[in-house]
Amino acid sequence: MRTVLFGFDDFGEKVAKYLGKKELVVVVFNEEEEKRAKDKLFHVIRMREIDDDELKELDEFDIAIAVLRNEDKNLFLCLSLKEIFPNIKLVAKVSEKGNEYKYKLAGVDKTINPYDVTSNRIMTILKRPLTLKIIEEIIFEDNNLSFAEIEIPEGSFLDGKYIKEIDKELSKNYNILIIAIVDKEISSNVQFVTKGINHKLDAGDVLVVVGDKEDIERFRSDLFLMKGLNND
Repeated sequence: MRTVLFGFDDFGEKVAKYLGKKELVVVVFNEEEEKRAKDKLFHVIRMREIDDDELKELDEFDIAIAVLRNEDKNLFLCLSLKEIFPNIKLVAKVSEKGNEYKYKLAGVDKTINPYDVTSNRIMTILKRPLTLKIIEEIIFEDNNLSFAEIEIPEGSFLDGKYIKEIDKELSKNYNILIIAIVDKEISSNVQFVTKGINHKLDAGDVLVVVGDKEDIERFRSDLFLMKGLNND
């Protein structure tokens, strides 16, 4: 089946490698991604902007995958594609889980959340006896995402709260995702949050989180700077 991939940043390149070069066209909107895709020997089309007339000039295709870095631009692209090509299968990257419904309204058939994909891979790999360094090399090579173990300090604003209470808050304010916890009241082993247990957080518990390194460090810093706020 002929596929068109819109966008060729780090994530787009990984998608392209999985699909292979046969019957794949890469559409980009800037010179940097154009050069990057051509250097990898993909069939590349450069567009100036998301324009209906330019999109209509694309050869017939069955699947469109939208992975533009800018979320608003990616959503607008999906709306345009579905209006022009109502019968195509449309897949889109969604950077924030709260925006998934917008893509569904735009007619997207399937959404991909890089954080969910990464966390699933982490959970699979963490079950093997690998060191943290090896895990990072396997998952995060050439990727901005990272993960960290963060211990909850005494007097933290998280102390006494529950996982389900803070999960959305951390995703919204820090753009990080909790994938596991070492809940000292239960066990010293890693407990994956997908098991559905609404863990109560206490000082000394360890959160395993995934996100951009800068976001993780900002969260870690706030945990110590904002100590005592839960007692106000």
